[in-house]
Amino acid sequence: MSLRLIPLASGSKGNATLIMSEKTALLVDAGVSCARLERELKELGLGVDALDGVLITHEHDDHIRALPKLSGRCKIYAHPLTARELDLRFGALKYVVGDKDFELGFEIGDICVQPFRIPHDAAYPLAYSFVSGGARCSVATDIGVPTYGLLRNIKDSQAVLLEANHDLKMLKEGSYPPRLKQRIMSPKGHLSNDSSAKIAKLIAGEGVKNLILGHISQNNNSEQLAYDTVRRALDEEHSDISLSVAHQDRRSEQIAID
Repeated sequence: MSLRLIPLASGSKGNATLIMSEKTALLVDAGVSCARLERELKELGLGVDALDGVLITHEHDDHIRALPKLSGRCKIYAHPLTARELDLRFGALKYVVGDKDFELGFEIGDICVQPFRIPHDAAYPLAYSFVSGGARCSVATDIGVPTYGLLRNIKDSQAVLLEANHDLKMLKEGSYPPRLKQRIMSPKGHLSNDSSAKIAKLIAGEGVKNLILGHISQNNNSEQLAYDTVRRALDEEHSDISLSVAHQDRRSEQIAID
């Protein structure tokens, strides 16, 4: 069996990533408009109603924007503490699936979903790994600092969508108010390019074959700067990991995992 990882949108203005196997289609987050989701899915031969589930990482707006219009059309999976925040925000959504044993993992169709905890300023932020047969991939963004748990969960994935949110110098010298800058740089904020490069060096030589940089800030970073920073780190390790970036305003190249 194989998997496909397709970033539909990735950045501070909205996030959604499609994970597909031969029989199952899952969405990680729904942080763009429902109209855009429907358009992107249609171009891939899918409809919202064909999704087997939407997995929520946390309750920030750039990850949940389309949920009210998706509710009732497909199942929504969220940790109970995140589901509670969603209910406070939107009222009771239909088909929100939460369980006290959420982090033990579960199966949707022929995909095994493996949630794992990440540091971020939300009720119960999670990243996800997906396994189908011998194929494994991970989606991990909105991470304050690198952790052992993060490395342990992504190192055996053939493809990883990893946050490279900001360039530290651009952020410090930029126009954001001091409180927002501190939030982004905090241990529960977002990964800098340098932090992502550190992670890349640590997973070089493991099972990762494709690394996609995502959640790139349009104000405090650039796709080229994020790419160059992480590429240098991989080159120092003489790594042959294929590196690419996920885009905010358009669907990114799909990654096939066998």
